[in-house]
Amino acid sequence: MREKKIPFGERDGTLFRAHEVGNGLRCGCVCPGCRQPLNAANNGEKVIPHFRHAQSNDCTDGFREGVRRAAVALIVQHRQLLLPAFLGTARVSTVSGRLLEDKVELKPATATADSVERFVDLDGLRGHAVLHQSGRQLIVRIKMSSRMEHERYRQLQALEHSSMEIDLHRLTLEQINDPDSFAHAVLQDPSTRFWIRCIRGERLLASAEQKLQLHATELNATWLQEQAEREAEEQARQLALAEEKAERDLALKTHRAMQIDMAEQYPATEQDATVQGRADLIAATMLKAMRAWDGKAVECTACHLLSPPDARFCLYCTADGSEVRSVSVPADIASTIHKRMRCSAKPNMSIKTAPTLALRPEV
Repeated sequence: MREKKIPFGERDGTLFRAHEVGNGLRCGCVCPGCRQPLNAANNGEKVIPHFRHAQSNDCTDGFREGVRRAAVALIVQHRQLLLPAFLGTARVSTVSGRLLEDKVELKPATATADSVERFVDLDGLRGHAVLHQSGRQLIVRIKMSSRMEHERYRQLQALEHSSMEIDLHRLTLEQINDPDSFAHAVLQDPSTRFWIRCIRGERLLASAEQKLQLHATELNATWLQEQAEREAEEQARQLALAEEKAERDLALKTHRAMQIDMAEQYPATEQDATVQGRADLIAATMLKAMRAWDGKAVECTACHLLSPPDARFCLYCTADGSEVRSVSVPADIASTIHKRMRCSAKPNMSIKTAPTLALRPEV
């Protein structure tokens, strides 16, 4: 419905608002879009002054074309225009994955042109106004619909000139009829404009990116040096682990051979494979630790039998993954050993983890 109410009529090449001319056909105006005669509606008390076609037709360009041409006329008249704000972020990644950022901001500023051209053809594109200043050009588009014009933006961004858009499609007929409100929306309102391409902003972004790249180069050199040191340390650690494993494997092989020799003298029995038999052996090695090793020993994590404190491996079992850990036997072990065994889960765990022993403890 708004498109039927035309805010500007044209007479002798000049645009007029409806309240500036006679009522009805006396206005002598034609539609800025289809060039057909208009009626001026400016006598109503409740209706905002406007034009409408004298004869009904399908024209929808009168509203948009009239506002667009009136906006361009203001730009030509004043040769001053508030430029949009620009906000961008320069980003550079380092080899470590760190993201360096620097924000670039240009606040809205007023530009004064040496001259202004209206409705300029730019390789198939239409610049509604082109401002010239010290050899530079600024292309201005007046937007009069909510439709996004992605292809047109892409074409404008390909040109070697800054370009901006002034969005007037939300202006009401009342705002357009008020010369001050309309001039503010066209020339000074920061909310109605944005950059399509900002050459100065792009240069600032490129400069910020260059500085970030220099910083990234320094960080990369430091990181690569530290990475080389880390890799060298890891290689040395892996080598030490390999040497330690080889030494342990050799020691374990020697230990297993010793177990086989000792098993001939102290062979395990069937009783040793029972919970009670295993409990008796655990108790016996604890008592031996108190008597023979001053209460110090190492306990097997598999069979829970105690071996001398300097033993690296369990003397009695060959369970996979078994380790030995240092323990101290309490001084009262002789008088409490039977109570300890009655409430201990170690005999059961010993049978479960090491069902058979390689040799029987010498107790």
